[in-house]
Amino acid sequence: MKCSTDKSSLAQWLRYLALLICSASALSYAGADVDERVDDLTRLSHSVTALNDFIYRIDGQGSIFLINTSEGSVLIDVGSDEKQGAEQKRLAQELASGPIRKIILSHFHSDHVAALPVWEEELSQGLPIVTHQRYAYMSQIQRELSPFFNRRYKILYGDLVDESPKEERSYWQLEPEHEVYVGKPYSFSLGAVDFEIIAMNNTGEGEDGLLVWLPQHKILFVGDMFGPIYPMFPNLYTVRGEKYRDALDYIDSLDFILSLQPEMMVCSHFCSLNDPQEIQNSVLKMRDAVQYVWDEVVEGMNAGKSLWQLMDEISLPKDFAISQGHGKVSWSVRAIWETVSGWYHYQHVADLYPVPVASVYGDVVAAAGGVGSLLQKAKERQLAGELVHALRLLDILRDSETEEVLTLRLAVLDGLLEQAQALRNYSEIGLLRHDRQQSAERLKFITGDVVGSAT
Repeated sequence: MKCSTDKSSLAQWLRYLALLICSASALSYAGADVDERVDDLTRLSHSVTALNDFIYRIDGQGSIFLINTSEGSVLIDVGSDEKQGAEQKRLAQELASGPIRKIILSHFHSDHVAALPVWEEELSQGLPIVTHQRYAYMSQIQRELSPFFNRRYKILYGDLVDESPKEERSYWQLEPEHEVYVGKPYSFSLGAVDFEIIAMNNTGEGEDGLLVWLPQHKILFVGDMFGPIYPMFPNLYTVRGEKYRDALDYIDSLDFILSLQPEMMVCSHFCSLNDPQEIQNSVLKMRDAVQYVWDEVVEGMNAGKSLWQLMDEISLPKDFAISQGHGKVSWSVRAIWETVSGWYHYQHVADLYPVPVASVYGDVVAAAGGVGSLLQKAKERQLAGELVHALRLLDILRDSETEEVLTLRLAVLDGLLEQAQALRNYSEIGLLRHDRQQSAERLKFITGDVVGSAT
C-alpha cells in the first residue's frame, strides 16, 4: 500500500473513499503489510514531489524537505551522502523561494545528516542548524564506536558502508545554533509561517528525534518517528545495534501526535498522508499495538513467565496487525523486558561470569559421543519443523563442522529464510542470508572447491 493519498487517479480516489467508510475497528488498514520495503531505500534516486504550494520533498536514500516562505526557506535534513546530497542541494536551491534560513536535523542517523559537508560554505557563513539536545549524545556513541558498528552495518548494508578510517564525520561533531529540549519547544516565524520544533523522548529511531509542526497549516513532519516504512511496528530494538527505545516513551510520543490532530503528516521515507482521519486511525493503531505488547509483557513478567516464553507467545491480534518489515514484535518483547529489568534474567547464575555458553560446546560434543549424535538430533528437529532448535544444535557444532553438518545447516537456513518471507523483515532476512553465505563458503572450503580460509 502506498502511503501517498494524492487523489489524482481513479484508483487512489477509490482507495480514499474506502478509507472514509472503513469502520473504526479496522483502523483504515485491511492488511498487516505495506508495499514499501526497507531495502527500497537503497535504490531511491533523487526526485522532487510538491506536497503543496510551498513544500517540496526531494527524495533520495534520505529525503529532504524544503519549506518556502516569503522571506526564505527552511530545510529539514540534508541527505545520506555527499554525492546524492549535492544534487539534492542543487534542487533545493532551485526551488527555494529565497535563501535557506535554517536547517533542521530530524535526528542523527547518517541517511539524514551525512550530506552536511556539501553545505560547508553556507555553514561557515552562519547558516544556523537546529537539533535535538540528545543529538550530540547519540552521535558521540556512533562516532566513538564506528569500527564496532561498521562491522555490523557491513553485514546488513554491504557496499553502502564506508569503512575508511578517514570517513567524513563532521556531521556528528557540529555545534548547532539551537538545541531543542524535551518539554521546551523551539518556536520561530519566517515569512508569516510559524514553526514549532518539538523534541521527543523517544522515537522509532532513537532518543534525538524532532518533530516539525506548522500550526497554522496543521502540517507535521515526523522524521523517523515511525521508522522507514509506514505503518509498522516500531523498532524498539534494532539488531544492527543501538540503545533500546523505550516503549512507554514511544506510546507517549504517539499520543502527542494524536493530540495535535495533523491534517497532513510527512514521514522522512516514502510516506505523506493528507487525510486527517487516516492519520488518526493509523497512528492510533500503532499506538494500540505497542500498548498491547507492553501490557502482555508486563502481565507475563508478573506471572513468572520467562523471556523466552513471552518472545514465543506474544503476537499482535488481528485488530492491531501492522507491518513487521523493520521492527519485529518478538525482538521488542525482549527490548521491553531488558529495558525494565536489565540483562540478568535470574535463570542461570553462570551468566554472572565472563564464561560464555559456547565455551563448553566442545565438552557437549564429547559428552554426546561425537558429532554424529548431535547431528542426528539436529536432523530430527529439522524434520519435525523445529528449525531454530536444529540451528541451536548446529551452533554447538560450529567448531566441529563437517560437510554433512554444513549441508544440514544450509537446509535449515533455507527453511528459516522461507519462513521469514511472511514478515519480510529486512534485518532478519539479511542476517539469515549472511549466515547462509558464510556457511556456504565454509562448505566450499571443506570440500576443496575453493582455496584459502573460510571467512
